[in-house]
Amino acid sequence: MAKISCLSTEEESNLELVTPFPEREVVVAFHDIDGTHSLIREWEPVMSAVLSFVIKNGLGTPFDRALAQISENLDLLRTEETDSFCVESAGLSALTQMEWAIRRGVEVGTIVPKEFSDTPEAHRINSEIIQKIWQGEERFDLGESPRFTEFIEREAPSLFRLYEQVLYETSRNRNIEMARSDPDRFLVPGSVRFLSFLQQKGVVNYFITGAVVEKDGHGQARGGIYDEVVALGLEVGTGKLVENIYGSTWERKEPKVEVMHSLCDRLAVVPSSILVVGDGRSEIDAGHKMGSVCISRLGEFATRHRQLHRALGTHLIVADFSDPGLYGLFE
Repeated sequence: MAKISCLSTEEESNLELVTPFPEREVVVAFHDIDGTHSLIREWEPVMSAVLSFVIKNGLGTPFDRALAQISENLDLLRTEETDSFCVESAGLSALTQMEWAIRRGVEVGTIVPKEFSDTPEAHRINSEIIQKIWQGEERFDLGESPRFTEFIEREAPSLFRLYEQVLYETSRNRNIEMARSDPDRFLVPGSVRFLSFLQQKGVVNYFITGAVVEKDGHGQARGGIYDEVVALGLEVGTGKLVENIYGSTWERKEPKVEVMHSLCDRLAVVPSSILVVGDGRSEIDAGHKMGSVCISRLGEFATRHRQLHRALGTHLIVADFSDPGLYGLFE
């Protein structure tokens, strides 16, 4: 375990102390992957284009045609609304992000499911959920028609698969190949040093992601996001740099807050002894509410992200993991 305190920082540090916290012992660290440590997935432009395409065209375009149209027109499809949504929703389950687009399509009339009751109350509930997702919520109990909720649950996974396929074809596959020969190009500066530093201090590192994490028969991550982590030179497995990776499934929404609470219970650790590291609202919001120490990894010019994380109650903001002040916090 390691002791962390906000009372000691290096003079030359650019670390921003947002919320002071008392000294405590840390035994486990929950890290986001994309944007926090890995730069392989250039997900925001892809997400923005996919969501915009659905809001504009509905759900009727055949998969292969939608894949081609989106892949060839990413920048043309993106809108100010969907770009902003990607900032506000960073860290949410991808199924929740897909749900938002479907609901927006219903709101503007490009998606007209027979399961949706075309009444003022149904529209009010749908619009309220759209706003709640924008504000970072993922579970809703507003008395919505079960038939429409089931429609969302059926359609969101297909849209999720479309998004992932566009992502793979436009950036991920190319970047993972380059990362295998030049991992530093796709690592946030200082990532390996920080993960190793924590491990040497006795802290066990776990990766938690909104991406799909497939597991083998022994419960260890394999394929997909695991391949990206390994391409970066980060070892995953019992006793290794990263103990395991936890995340979403194709069919079932699993918000990070629920994944984190479940892992806390499984590990029998108290939330106050957990360090949460991320660049998305969901992990930082969850960590803050759990009583964990939260470190936001946000670029110097990520103005809106920094504003959002301050409001969420993060404790510290670092531009990357090479900042000497970060290491001065630990004993």
